Amino acid sequence: MNMNLRDFRIGWRLLVKEPAYSAVVILGLTIGFAVCFLLLGLVRHSLSYDLHVPDADQIYVLKQKWNTPGSDGHWSDSASLPARDGMFASGAPILASTFITRHIDVRSGAKVQTIEITVVDPDFQQIFQPTVIQGDLHAALTRPDAIALTEETATKLFGNLDVVGKSVDIAGKPYLVAALLAEQPAATTTPYASLAGIKTTIWNAEYRQMVETNWGSTHGPVYIKLPKQVSGASITAAVRHAMLTSSFHLRQSPDQMAALRGKDTIDFKLGALRDAYLDPDIGKSSTHGDRQALLGLGVVGLLILLLAATNYVNLATVRTVRRQREIAVRKVLGASASAVSRQFLAESVLVCLIATALGLLLAWLLLPVFSDLVQRKLDLVFTPASLAASTLLGVLVGVAAGGYPTWSALRVRATAALSGRGNAENASGLWLRRVLTVLQFATAMGLSCVTLAVAWQTSYASRLDPGFDPAPLLIVPVAGDMRAANVSAFADALARLPGVSKVAVADAPVTVNQNSTSLQREGGTPVEISYLNVSPGFFDVYGLKPVAGRLYDSASDKATDKGKLVVNEAGARKLGFSSAQAAVGKFVRDPENDGNTRQVIGVAPDIRHRSAREAMQPTSYFLSDYTGVFSVKVERDVPALQRLITEMWPRFFPNEVLDMKRMQGMFAENYADDLRLAKLLAASSLIAIAIAGFGMYVLSAYSVQRRAREIVLRKLYGASGMAIARLVAREFAVLLGIGAAIGLPAAWLATERYLSTFMERAPIGLWTAGAALGLALVVAFGSTLRHTLGAMRAAPVLALRD
Repeated sequence: MNMNLRDFRIGWRLLVKEPAYSAVVILGLTIGFAVCFLLLGLVRHSLSYDLHVPDADQIYVLKQKWNTPGSDGHWSDSASLPARDGMFASGAPILASTFITRHIDVRSGAKVQTIEITVVDPDFQQIFQPTVIQGDLHAALTRPDAIALTEETATKLFGNLDVVGKSVDIAGKPYLVAALLAEQPAATTTPYASLAGIKTTIWNAEYRQMVETNWGSTHGPVYIKLPKQVSGASITAAVRHAMLTSSFHLRQSPDQMAALRGKDTIDFKLGALRDAYLDPDIGKSSTHGDRQALLGLGVVGLLILLLAATNYVNLATVRTVRRQREIAVRKVLGASASAVSRQFLAESVLVCLIATALGLLLAWLLLPVFSDLVQRKLDLVFTPASLAASTLLGVLVGVAAGGYPTWSALRVRATAALSGRGNAENASGLWLRRVLTVLQFATAMGLSCVTLAVAWQTSYASRLDPGFDPAPLLIVPVAGDMRAANVSAFADALARLPGVSKVAVADAPVTVNQNSTSLQREGGTPVEISYLNVSPGFFDVYGLKPVAGRLYDSASDKATDKGKLVVNEAGARKLGFSSAQAAVGKFVRDPENDGNTRQVIGVAPDIRHRSAREAMQPTSYFLSDYTGVFSVKVERDVPALQRLITEMWPRFFPNEVLDMKRMQGMFAENYADDLRLAKLLAASSLIAIAIAGFGMYVLSAYSVQRRAREIVLRKLYGASGMAIARLVAREFAVLLGIGAAIGLPAAWLATERYLSTFMERAPIGLWTAGAALGLALVVAFGSTLRHTLGAMRAAPVLALRD
């Protein structure tokens, strides 16, 4: 059975003849196709990471896992430069490169802007083979005073692409732009805006010493390209040997070695570049996705399209029932079953193709908003392959959705239809459409329930008490630390500004602290514990009072005091002390810093350093002048003080960009991905609810029409209007109940899976399921109200006459 052009022309004329019907079915399918295309486009984008890299199957990233007591036991895709050197020590003919990215402030002309600079080895050019538009990339990666810019960064700094040979100032020093690079596809786990070589003087001597010699200093991934004859096991064995023979490992105390219980300090393994984006070993980040969440969004996209197609099947079936006399006439005039089938399938395919075209247009219009929502640059969504696949999907949906209406048309009996006895759908068809309506509401309720749970958990987590009042605090990071004259002068100027109550300095914002070290109390074993370098006034600025002993203060302590230690309550417990008071006065050894011993002078209350996905972090606070992140406590009028800081900034940091933030907003940044997920689910839920409501509307219209004679007979026998309303509502209440029984348990499982990633969970209970059910009841009530009222007002004479 092949559809021909004539079948499509007939289908087009019928669509034009009934514009209201055509607009409704095409609009519903258009929305379904647009949502499905965008969500599946995101899935396709996520599965295409690093496919553009030549010989990607030979490229690997070195992963490592720390086994020290207290470490989280998770694999990381960051590795140290000594680990990279261990690869080369294998003697195998390999290519390897580090990939360390940080933000720097760059002056071009009179303007200072912040860009990302990625430091790599010269081998990076051979491993990833970036496209060089102009200049010499090898020179950019081997000269200490040269960099390479991508097209976007070049335009940002200079306003054009004629940049090779020009210079920029970084920290007051000139750097030559030696090469211009083409932009990478967005689907890359190695994004860069500019490149510099490993010998770059952008790194100061102190930072370089730490990065190049410290096995615990992991600032970015290390990539390796293996010849086919070299095994990955031999490379990881070489790295392990280098670690075990290093001074880092050999200087560990017997207690530290015993705490490892026979394990290496660090485990290593190689991960394929092709699997890097969705690597289950690595947590979700800007360059890593969650495979389960991704597949879940793909399923949601297909469900939305399925719901839209279901509505089309419902409408087309009702329309087929109303066209039974037309079908009967065609059969009497000699139309074969094949001809009838072709016509109905052609109509369905035509509707779906029109909806596909409009859906693609709608998706194109919504793509910028969608990209912003998911924080991904979806640059390869609209490709010839994706457009062809969408067209094919439209045809398949058209054939599938037209199957049941076509079958209904073939079952029409000409004699019965022409005599007026065939204007009703058979029982199996009615049950099929009831099942479809149940599935629509099950999906809508399930999505609504999960959406409410995710949104509530996100709101709850972002409002958790951090242990201090963040409202009056401004965070102002600077380049350098308090040892630099301009930083010290800036601190003095800050303290003198009107409206400033107190100023303290740390080496990181308290919300993003990821530093850790090993500490060991007397008679205990070494434990891994977070640390924060702070100035003496830190606890005063944050309004923290001691749980036991005393905390640092500007009157009694100096930033250079190295023999003192403050830990939080969680830290005291992790070190093995029975109570906070028991920790005060005890000595703790710092094995990673030449075994220095510090005395615990006090225990601070726990404050939140990371997200609700982690338990309260055991933290140690060290006095230090290696600090450059200012916490400013404001007495009044925060916006006015922000303006004053902005005005004074260039006097102290003429080559840097001010990045000032309110502490209140920084905690919410930990849940940005959760908020985006909640918004995506909310949009999908609204669409699913609207589609389900419309499906219920169509079903109620047909149900009331089908039972018209029964209704008027009941009226003639004395049934009240409310009795008729209950009769109509009973059918839909049963369907809604079945939908809830299917959708809500599935939503509960999905919610539990999501909440399992949090250490601190919102008290959700069953209210999300109740709210989803309540919303479905409201939608169902609104969808059936018109036809229920019509049934209550139906005139018996007209119904019986018909």
